[in-house]
Amino acid sequence: MSFLSAVPFDKVPEDMRTMMHHYDEELGGSGFVRVFAHAPEVFRSFLEFYFPLELKVRGSVNVKITELARLMVAQKNNCHL
Repeated sequence: MSFLSAVPFDKVPEDMRTMMHHYDEELGGSGFVRVFAHAPEVFRSFLEFYFPLELKVRGSVNVKITELARLMVAQKNNCHL
């Protein structure tokens, strides 16, 4: 199985560190951003695509419930971290 290491926090670009603080507040964790820090331009492109879509189609389900659902789907499909 492939494994990507997390970039040390002090090596994560400043804009991504700011995003990590938002994730910590909203979701209670942001460690995955340190993995995306290997390719920050890919992460930024993803955010440009994802957030407008997420905000448009989310409906009334809050962020924590959405994330819990994602984690359960990953678990049911044997996706391990």
